[in-house]
Amino acid sequence: MSEKNNSEGKPYYTQRNNELAPNGACNVTSIIAALSAAGWPVKQLADEKYKQPEDALMSFIRSDGEANALWRKLDPAGRHAPNEWHAVLAYGANKFLRVKGLLTGSKTAVEFGENWSVASIAKAIDDGGAFVASGVFVAEGKKTIGHVVAVVGVERADDGSIEKFIIDDSWGDYRTEYADRNGNDVEMPMSDFIKTLRPCGFQIKLGHRVNMFKEC
Repeated sequence: MSEKNNSEGKPYYTQRNNELAPNGACNVTSIIAALSAAGWPVKQLADEKYKQPEDALMSFIRSDGEANALWRKLDPAGRHAPNEWHAVLAYGANKFLRVKGLLTGSKTAVEFGENWSVASIAKAIDDGGAFVASGVFVAEGKKTIGHVVAVVGVERADDGSIEKFIIDDSWGDYRTEYADRNGNDVEMPMSDFIKTLRPCGFQIKLGHRVNMFKEC
């Protein structure tokens, strides 16, 4: 049995205390959690107006002209907020890191894709990074919710097969239907990972590979 958890000893980010749209901030909060797990100095993303990096990221995505142009192209009717579109979320996160001087040249911190294999997600963690994925979870009252989490660790059996992923869930512990609001380092068995994360029931997943931070 072996375990790798890139968020170990690092802060837990909860969306519940966010200043901006806390009920709709799982996406930006999970990006920040994944960046933190991958070693990015996310505290540098906060500013005088927004003390939490996830609020600063959401504000940037909502106000940046290029991010909004992409959003309007994907969602001309404005059905969902810009940060709720995966392509806009990845674009905005990378641009925000560039504006803050943490990303230079042709480097990419957040890579969005629709065909990540389970093995490639585990490799992102092995490489010192993390992964951000959306899914369908059961919340209080047995109702299902669309939600985004950060995948920050992986646990393997002695034969090398993946037994569990470790997630940082900004809303709490999905195993308690979120009665427990502490979602730090939650173990997610492979059966739940396949069943819950989109596309639900398939080995191929939609989401964001978050690459390990390296000094410029």
